[in-house]
Amino acid sequence: MDYRYTAVGATIANSFSDAVLDYTVNRFNYHRVLLYTSCIAFVLQFLYGLNTGITLSFAAIPYLLVHAVFILWGYICFVKSLEYLPLGLVGLIESSNLFLTLFIDSCVGYIQITPYFVFMFAVFVFSIVLFCKDCLHEEASSLKNIKREGFIWSFASVLFYVAAPYLIKISDSFGANEIAINLTYYVVALPYFTYKVWMNKTQNGKQSSQWWNSFLSLCVVIGILESVYYVLETFSFMNDAPTIVMIIAQMRIFLVFLLSVFFKMDKFSKQKSLALVMGIASVVGVYYS
Repeated sequence: MDYRYTAVGATIANSFSDAVLDYTVNRFNYHRVLLYTSCIAFVLQFLYGLNTGITLSFAAIPYLLVHAVFILWGYICFVKSLEYLPLGLVGLIESSNLFLTLFIDSCVGYIQITPYFVFMFAVFVFSIVLFCKDCLHEEASSLKNIKREGFIWSFASVLFYVAAPYLIKISDSFGANEIAINLTYYVVALPYFTYKVWMNKTQNGKQSSQWWNSFLSLCVVIGILESVYYVLETFSFMNDAPTIVMIIAQMRIFLVFLLSVFFKMDKFSKQKSLALVMGIASVVGVYYS
């Protein structure tokens, strides 16, 4: 199997998930959103695991728990950053983890740094910078009020997420498959989200049926997309170099933009079009390297 296909599938699912999540957390309490979406994703992945198998070993448990905590706090930091920054800018900041994984992968021997790879990597990073700079320049008046807290939360998310691929690989080497790795995350995350929602229950009040229908519909969509994304990305990290998977994953910035154009929330420009072409070309170049 070409494991980069699973990374592409994860990127597509993540793009839709991020777009819907960005909309949802700005309408509803984000802890409640994360609780409901995590419950849905947990059930779906558990049912999937019953059919495909859930493998786990005692030796892998410490690494699974550390991975779960890192993913939980990375996810919380990411969602918090969406309250202060536009999704495109958050994506640009998160792309900085490419530099960290590139350095780590080259040190441990997962990838070999060649002039061709360096060139493709540089083209990709430049395409992201060009794309996001154009977004911020043209639409500053319509963006959320950018606050310093957003940058702090976003960079914190990068630091938590950058360790995840290596913890996944260690867990896999000790006998845990992708379902066991993801379910362990939910075992840690669900009690935390439940506690946070319970602590804020006095602020929720009684909600209308229309509110609940809208809230639940969005949570179901996010939960389904999250399930697909987590399984495919975890599988990809287990079988390919983290840098390669993350380069493909960063294409979600462009996919989210295309969705925005489709729903008439954004429009093309020369710089954006150039950035899209460069980004896609660089990913294709790395993909077949």
